[in-house]
Amino acid sequence: MDTNELAIFTDSVNTLIEGQLILVDKHIAQVLKSVVSSPTLCHALSEASKNMSYATEFSRARVTWTKLDGTVESSIKLPTDRDRLFAFVVCLLTEVDCGRRNLMDFIKEYYNAGSNDSSFAKFANEVLKPFKQAGEAILSKIDPESLNFQYVEQAERFFKAEKIYIETAALNRVLDEMEAIRQLTVSMHPALSPADVIEYNTVSEYMVNSLYLKNPKIITISFLAYRYVAAKYDGATSHLQIIAEFLSKVL
Repeated sequence: MDTNELAIFTDSVNTLIEGQLILVDKHIAQVLKSVVSSPTLCHALSEASKNMSYATEFSRARVTWTKLDGTVESSIKLPTDRDRLFAFVVCLLTEVDCGRRNLMDFIKEYYNAGSNDSSFAKFANEVLKPFKQAGEAILSKIDPESLNFQYVEQAERFFKAEKIYIETAALNRVLDEMEAIRQLTVSMHPALSPADVIEYNTVSEYMVNSLYLKNPKIITISFLAYRYVAAKYDGATSHLQIIAEFLSKVL
């Protein structure tokens, strides 16, 4: 078995889960391509298909109920068996890819959460993530250590932390100092390589979002990366010192 089977499948499903709705058709096609290109997944799909009918499975999975106001709502309950779940979602995505089913109409009917983005996020959480887990489990013999759940749980415990309080005025001051550093990079832009620009933009994005997340462990590592990159620019040191002083008061 080729370890690329696991990497390609995982990456394609991640892209579908995290991608933009406007590109969803392209991303679904890539997921299906990753399945077709994997002998391991094809074998599992073939074996599961021998003992199931997608039409029957879909009928069983569809659950409806009437609300107090008389409106009818529906949801999909995925098969509990790992391989049947995997095969079910592959068939569902194939219907969408072939044009037999409109994905957004399906999501609005069974995973409606208000907006299109929220509804897709619900679909991703309740369908695509279990599908990804099923596919990875099927492929687990390829690289068992990469899917060691003990390590995953250990890492989740490590990064889990209670949100800290960051005063709005302090947060704005940090963002002002970051903006001052950004202006330094803008003034130097003609001399910067594309790699330098990407590097700076990446650490800045991580830093800003870590502050909004308010997870002290994520803020700490994000600032280490940000400080390392920003320190390369003349004039940034004083701004970094101010940011470090503010963060030391809350971390």
